Amino acid sequence: MEEHSFEKLLEGFRYYMRLERSFSKNTSESYIRDCSRFAEWIQEFYPNTAIQDITVKILDEFVSNMVKTKTHNEEDILLKSTSQIRIIQGIRAFFKYLLLQDIIEKNPAELITTPKQEHKLPEVLEREEIQAMINSIDASTLAGFRNKLTINFLYATGLRVSEFVNLKLSEVNFKEEILDIIGKGNKERYIPVAKSVLDDLEFYIKHYRAEQKISKEFENFIFLSERQGKPLTRQFIFKMLRETAEKSGIKKNVHPHILRHSFATELIRGGANLIAVKEMMGHSSVVSTEIYINLSTKDLKNTLENYHPFYRK
Repeated sequence: MEEHSFEKLLEGFRYYMRLERSFSKNTSESYIRDCSRFAEWIQEFYPNTAIQDITVKILDEFVSNMVKTKTHNEEDILLKSTSQIRIIQGIRAFFKYLLLQDIIEKNPAELITTPKQEHKLPEVLEREEIQAMINSIDASTLAGFRNKLTINFLYATGLRVSEFVNLKLSEVNFKEEILDIIGKGNKERYIPVAKSVLDDLEFYIKHYRAEQKISKEFENFIFLSERQGKPLTRQFIFKMLRETAEKSGIKKNVHPHILRHSFATELIRGGANLIAVKEMMGHSSVVSTEIYINLSTKDLKNTLENYHPFYRK
């Protein structure tokens, strides 16, 4: 390890990828990032282990450690196995480079355990269930109108709950009927919105929000709490949806992300272009979007089982 510092090895690896292998800039930076994390991990957990003494057991342990997630975000969980595969590809490329440079004699990365792709189908709400939730709300009050609008807006746009509570007046183009969102990873995306939903939003802004107290620094935020005049919280949206679902007799685990799933599923069911759905959802990888194709296939199978005589029990 003294003879070959990770810093110099990664510098050589970057040169090798870009000039000798012609890897794309994104692939090279991704591999360097994962290998840098590996270097930091080795220094923390195996500080006295030379690069030549790293075993497949150590590599498996690192990969497993890197993808442990404490998040409940379903997109992050879905990408778990995909992240593993990407990390393994980077580590394998790095150790192949070390072998070619005669820095190691054997390549332990060839034996890393490759995970199977996970295909967890997300739960969705059907149109009738969403309508039942909306029908259960008394929209004659500020809170009721806002709650109804919240459900419609999340279902119509597929926004993440964090994007919804932070939605700003400047992000809504009423004339063009489109949202200009800065979402996860500071990425900009455009989402068309149904005129009926925008009409309700405009009514809310003019007749309810205009009468609300608005705290300093939050003048550009759309959805504000009645008492404090500050943006609604994620917790508030979760609680409101759960209570509305219970009132409607829905037994599913209803949360903001289920409306996001429902938005994407409706598009895929209708034959929407996968890349277009990816862009509107703000997914960094099409892998996240492909899960809705599997869900749509499941719908087809259920239809056969329910209606075709050969499938009916």
